[in-house]
Amino acid sequence: MNERIRNILTHLIMSPNIKMAQLSKEMGLTRRQINYAINQFNDELLEKEFPQIERNHNGDFIVSLEIVKLLSPNQFTLSAKGEDTVYTEFERRSLIIIFLITNTTYISLDHLTDLLNVSKSTVMEDMKRVEAYVRNYGLLISYNRNEGYQVSGSEHRVLQLLSDLIKNESLFYQHNIKNIMAPNVLEEETLHLIHNMEQMLHVNYSDKSIEYLQSAVRFLIQRGLDLSNKKSNFFKGQVRDSPEFKFLRVLLDDYPWKLNTSYLEWLALLFLSSNINERKTTQVYDSDNTLISLITKMVDSFESQTLIKINERDAFERRILNHLRPACFRIKFNLNLGVYSESAIYEANYIVLNDLMKELIVPIENWLGKAFPNDELELLSYYFGFQLTNPSELNHTKPRAVVVCTNGVIVSKLMRENLDKLFPELHFLASFSVRNFYKFEDDYDVVFTTTPLQSNILQYIINPIMTLKEQVNLKYRVLKDLGINEIDSSVEDLLEIIREHALVNDTKDLRKDLEYFLLKIKQGFPLDDLNSLPSLTHYLKPHFITLTNEDLSWEEAISLSCKPLMEEQIIDEKFINDCIQQVRDKNYSSFLGMRTCIPHTTVENGVLKDGISILISKKPIEFPNGRRINFIFPLSFYDLTMHLKTVNQIADISNNVPLLDSLLEESDEKEIYQILRKIT
Repeated sequence: MNERIRNILTHLIMSPNIKMAQLSKEMGLTRRQINYAINQFNDELLEKEFPQIERNHNGDFIVSLEIVKLLSPNQFTLSAKGEDTVYTEFERRSLIIIFLITNTTYISLDHLTDLLNVSKSTVMEDMKRVEAYVRNYGLLISYNRNEGYQVSGSEHRVLQLLSDLIKNESLFYQHNIKNIMAPNVLEEETLHLIHNMEQMLHVNYSDKSIEYLQSAVRFLIQRGLDLSNKKSNFFKGQVRDSPEFKFLRVLLDDYPWKLNTSYLEWLALLFLSSNINERKTTQVYDSDNTLISLITKMVDSFESQTLIKINERDAFERRILNHLRPACFRIKFNLNLGVYSESAIYEANYIVLNDLMKELIVPIENWLGKAFPNDELELLSYYFGFQLTNPSELNHTKPRAVVVCTNGVIVSKLMRENLDKLFPELHFLASFSVRNFYKFEDDYDVVFTTTPLQSNILQYIINPIMTLKEQVNLKYRVLKDLGINEIDSSVEDLLEIIREHALVNDTKDLRKDLEYFLLKIKQGFPLDDLNSLPSLTHYLKPHFITLTNEDLSWEEAISLSCKPLMEEQIIDEKFINDCIQQVRDKNYSSFLGMRTCIPHTTVENGVLKDGISILISKKPIEFPNGRRINFIFPLSFYDLTMHLKTVNQIADISNNVPLLDSLLEESDEKEIYQILRKIT
């Protein structure tokens, strides 16, 4: 079995309902290349009397269990965390359920052990908890000894379970988890759909709603694509009159997702039940007339019972509508409050409105035919009271940010992780290649990029790995540009006090130092915690260093640099093949400094353990883009949150020309290791 057919098989098994067009797009192969590879493999299967790969009349590929068994269990490297990270029982239970929901075919025990990175006996114990949990929703876990596990029961209850788990478990907001659960639905396209809905409806969803929708929309579409031919009638047309449903039906014509009407209704419900921070129009939809009338009566009752006259009442009622409308849909269709809870409820004095609100809400409860649960009622009391006194403070949506990095997947993820911690004032939604950014740039307010972009949105060109001083300077610039910087006035006050008691020779430098100090103590910075993270030599062993004076092609050099990691079973052959394939791409840019290359790939492409090796070539190696490289650092990383310090150190080494020159002069691997250990 060659590598191409192995990769094709992996795609077919991971996404059983994938179509030829999508398979071709994901693999970067033509239909002819895919068909040729499958036909060749079918000839081998025929000789060994195995069933062949077939296609049915719908264009679906049929891969038998015997063929699946030809692939080693390691092929399905799904685990989203590193080897040393352990999920809790509750996390494992939730992961199993969502994985069963987003994969509509039977899921084997091997799939689940790889997903959770635990033994088969642990998964079997977990399945008992899963079976008990899904029974609360009237669902069952079907088991077939030859094929595995599957969720069965009412599709309405399956999707309700999906929605509830996403709301109640923050695990599903992690980017790698989303990619595992919904491999056929791209993050950037999901975000684009959400932004298009905001544009069509003239609203801004709350930050928490955006986070929820990023996962819920992806997972729902993933399941809906597999079941597009299944007929269900969830709501009996109850959401089809909403503008959300009508706009989605139009918007989805431009996306590669074909959903039947039932799943389109549920998708509309996800938007209908999401909280809105701001509505940018006074337009009223006919479908909201009844609720608007009931809100007017509610406010009448409030004024008559409290003798409080509400100023700008029309605007107040519109803001209450922004909250009550999604709450009514959540209650009507039994969707849990989940992430919408506000901790401030229990700290604020607005809870005193709760008893009054129980009376005011009765007409709306009669209209819905359902009572408001306590958590929704408490949130409404808080919201109602807060709007009376602080309406402007509640309607605040963070600027939406995107990261564009040309230095490969590991550096890109590290950049996003670092910036996310550095800027709690921003909502980082995605990290893109340059090409994908231009397709979706209108969805964002701010971009942080390693290369200049032809874009009209606010952009900051930064180093992929920043020093603490660079972080502080960047933070000051960004907050100032966005008008949310509180440091300037404090700096002026401090300068005035200092001038009264001391002679200032350089006001400009003093101002910068004060800005640096105030930002640092006020915000805290990710690089402050680097000392607690592993250094380069934690991953690099003395025998992982290779010296060469030979004339090598870049392919030979990458293979040679990876050899120590291969011998230690830290990576497998897929790692090398994928890195070589990446370098062939004209846009490949995993370089640091002028003479260092950092080939790396993702867990599913051959990363088995954490480790780093180094090839030092005294003769420059010519890479396809014309770079002349002397140092190759293959990076094999599982948990990217642990490697920030190491990558910073490699970046420092790569930009230290005297150090690089001295390393090239060395002829002993042990001496090189000692030098690196000393400086890191």
